[in-house]
Amino acid sequence: MMTELFGDLLHKDDQLTDGQMICRAVVAFLLTIALVRLAGRRSFGMRSPFDTVISLLLGATLSRGIVGASSFTGVLGASLALVILHRLLAYLCIQSPLLSRLVSGNDKILFENGHFNRSHMKAMLVSEQDLREAVRQVGQKDSIIDIKTILIERNGQISVVNKDKV
Repeated sequence: MMTELFGDLLHKDDQLTDGQMICRAVVAFLLTIALVRLAGRRSFGMRSPFDTVISLLLGATLSRGIVGASSFTGVLGASLALVILHRLLAYLCIQSPLLSRLVSGNDKILFENGHFNRSHMKAMLVSEQDLREAVRQVGQKDSIIDIKTILIERNGQISVVNKDKV
């Protein structure tokens, strides 16, 4: 019965029927929900490069089990290992600022006190137009007069800090 529904879960199975792939996809979907819950909100909410990696690897790994390119149980074990590794590394990054910088990088100042930091902009592949767009998105029209700092955060988002008005 199980073999008819899912195919051989323990081995690579190149002869899966459409129905077997559908059953595997449903099981993979349900297990992915459990894995995402185990990984935590950070994995799919912050969208830093570190967090994006888990999404890409889980998708690539789980797809192999659905289509029978790898054993389904091996795929699930590998997926669980990836989630545990991600969670462990995230915990270690909280404990170690150095490791956090190595894994996620630092924010970079792109504009400060009326001056563009061209070297950081070039390194981050951000144009002056990108910065002006970010300023407009926070409701500053197209003017940078009232802007103290513009940064690119570790997750790639651009943040705008207004000058203190006295």
